[in-house]
Amino acid sequence: MPKTQANSGDHSMVRRIHEAYAGLSDGERLIADAILDSPAELAVLSGSELAGLAQVSNATVSRFFRRLGYASFDAARQDARRMRATGSPLYTGASQKQGADPLSVVAAQEIALIDATLSRLNPIAVKEIGAAIAEAPRIRTLGYRNSHFLAQYITAQLAQMRPGVAPLLLPGQTRSEGIAALEEGNLAIVIGLRRRPSGFMKTIEAISARGARIVLIADQTIREAPAFATWTLDCVVDTPQFADSYAGAMSVLRLLIVEANRALSERGQKHLERVEELREQLDELE
Repeated sequence: MPKTQANSGDHSMVRRIHEAYAGLSDGERLIADAILDSPAELAVLSGSELAGLAQVSNATVSRFFRRLGYASFDAARQDARRMRATGSPLYTGASQKQGADPLSVVAAQEIALIDATLSRLNPIAVKEIGAAIAEAPRIRTLGYRNSHFLAQYITAQLAQMRPGVAPLLLPGQTRSEGIAALEEGNLAIVIGLRRRPSGFMKTIEAISARGARIVLIADQTIREAPAFATWTLDCVVDTPQFADSYAGAMSVLRLLIVEANRALSERGQKHLERVEELREQLDELE
């Protein structure tokens, strides 16, 4: 395997370790076990710290990573950091300190994420988006993977306040079919948090080309797509724990919903009254 500083896909570090495991020495297996127990730790450990964790020599650590095809320990650590930056669950999170109260730890982290996310917002942009939600002839929402449930949330909330709100892509539709229905002046609310699918950028470009205004809700890893968005709202999602947190993103969506409700004013209230009346007639809720 060629030496390299970063690889992805089938040559990820975890896969390399599994492929080489049978031929590792006892000391090298101790290093492999330490990494496989918590791949996220490699992004923050030094070579000496990893050696201490696995109870082997620094020379054994260097030999182990060369066996995996890396030029050095630093090259392997850069690979782990790259994977962490993409949001890979394997490389996010860190071991929790013994005795720490998990509820208190998570609560503190979620509060910090919400504060960090909301502090990034431009109040003028939030007000403009609220007005755009109120004025657009049609609103279409889009989100892939973990961003999908966030898109569903804002779709459901806005649909209670005004007509013409729906997902951009219906089940079974291709992207082309959904995007082709957009017209000048429509509003697309796109949730694009990290680990976006390939083709995301082309989707944003195509939506923009239809003349629709775009509200892009993303995180710090987004590149190029903001150039095609009317507004881009940046959310903090990275935490020391396993998997990303969407508490900040949910707060942003709730803020947009509150602002849209204010912008819709009496018109929004009348629509909600019609919805509630139908709910009673259809006996939909407990």
